[in-house]
Amino acid sequence: MKNIKDRKYFKKKEKNSKNKQNKDKNLQGFTTLNQVTGVPKSHDFHSQIPADRVKSVKEPLVECIYCNEKITQITDAFSLDDGFAHFECVLNKLKGEEKLSDNQKISYSGRGNFSVFELDEEGKYHIVKTINVESQKSNQEFKDYIQGLKE
Repeated sequence: MKNIKDRKYFKKKEKNSKNKQNKDKNLQGFTTLNQVTGVPKSHDFHSQIPADRVKSVKEPLVECIYCNEKITQITDAFSLDDGFAHFECVLNKLKGEEKLSDNQKISYSGRGNFSVFELDEEGKYHIVKTINVESQKSNQEFKDYIQGLKE
């Protein structure tokens, strides 16, 4: 009884396989969407227009107001009311000023702001305090200053 069922199953499977092969043979026409839509083959194009020169920032080499060392990359610095400062110097100054508990950390949160983050019992960080280091006005002046440095 089992052999009869097995033979019927394999005969049916073989028949389906042959039908599929016959259907594939009957398929004709387009093989890609580009052929259907009539899109021409891509060709390498070489423009005769010269490429614009990429402007680079001429570093002004100003001093950090906290460590008095030269700032080698002005784009990574902060523009404060007193002058420019390294990112690390601003972060270290804030860590010294803020009284942090063991489950708190200071991190940069964007747009000239640092935040004090606290780790709760579930392992998630929450913002406890936001510290504005760079005002929007000084940030815009800083961007304009950097644009003026580009050659």
